[in-house]
Amino acid sequence: MAYATPARVIQEFGLTEVTQLLADEEQLLTGQLLLDALAVQGTGFWTGEPSEAERSAASAAAAKLVRKLETTSNMMDGYLRSAVQLPLAAQDANAGTLEECCCALVRCGLADDTDNATERMDKCCDTWRTWLKDVGKGVVQLVGSTGEPVATNAKSGARTGQAATGFDWGRHAGWTQGNSFGMWP
Repeated sequence: MAYATPARVIQEFGLTEVTQLLADEEQLLTGQLLLDALAVQGTGFWTGEPSEAERSAASAAAAKLVRKLETTSNMMDGYLRSAVQLPLAAQDANAGTLEECCCALVRCGLADDTDNATERMDKCCDTWRTWLKDVGKGVVQLVGSTGEPVATNAKSGARTGQAATGFDWGRHAGWTQGNSFGMWP
């Protein structure tokens, strides 16, 4: 489940910017074509009479936006998994913060060249990535739609110590069983 929708990304950053971020090489994509492609989903209704190339460009842009929302949400889950039980309830997952984070990271992901990427955008994404790391470490706690913390992952928490190597030292040539320091004879 994506933490944000295409409509939410458009609401957050505006149709013009999202269209520019998704623009195809031939510059066929318009805001109306993008909205139509997102709304069409099998209805076949397009505003006006766009050419096959325009419909294709719009459909590709809509698919790219939806895919970026999915992959960004999956990446976010990678950070969240160590701190909270996934999947989150829909009302908690879209309670605001995760949705805003997803929108910002999608925006950065779509800004794939110097024509549409800005330093401010990069800093915003760095802030959100740091926040996600802090949630994963337990420094920040997610709050659901009711204002209560979301269910934590029982497996989270700091672990200390060293794992056993699984190496059978007793069978190693030259190892002395009586040597308590583990030194060679």
